[in-house]
Amino acid sequence: MSALSFSNRIKSGFRSISRRTLAWSLALVLAVGCGLVSAPLEAAGGGTPVFAYVDVPRVMASSSAAQHARELLKKKLASKQREVDVMEKEIKDLKAKIEQGGNVMNRDARADLENTTRNKFREYQRLVEDNQAAIDRENGVWTKKITEALRTVIEELGREKGYTAIFGKGQVLFANSTIDISDQVLNRLNEYTKKWF
Repeated sequence: MSALSFSNRIKSGFRSISRRTLAWSLALVLAVGCGLVSAPLEAAGGGTPVFAYVDVPRVMASSSAAQHARELLKKKLASKQREVDVMEKEIKDLKAKIEQGGNVMNRDARADLENTTRNKFREYQRLVEDNQAAIDRENGVWTKKITEALRTVIEELGREKGYTAIFGKGQVLFANSTIDISDQVLNRLNEYTKKWF
């Protein structure tokens, strides 16, 4: 499990959200720009709509929680890799015995050794698949937990600062960098998740 695949999993979770909300977001921006929804916004916020955006992939990749989760996953992967390495060596040793004793070994002994090697290889494949599935499950748990924390932080920050809407950077076609609140979100996310580790 690499840090890259962890980040990609997080990005893909937000991409699906991005595609669904992009149309609504653009419609809202256009409606506000055309004055179609100014009365409800002014009534709700008492003035001009305030927008911001967050560079979600950067925040996720830079967050303390994601970095800790990557380290935990790396340690688990290294531990599981040791098991795989031991089994690989056993298979190589069995294959070497078959090759070395090829002509000297009687037919039954050779067949038993080949059967043992095949069984060991099946165990090896199951171990690799099980280990990958376990790492993927844990990665999914961390991704979901961090993503939920990020959403909570963005919602809290939006309410506190009175934003009309906060967009993901990938959803924004143009924005002045003054409305980038990624660093504020990152700081808040790190604070929110620091008790996890």
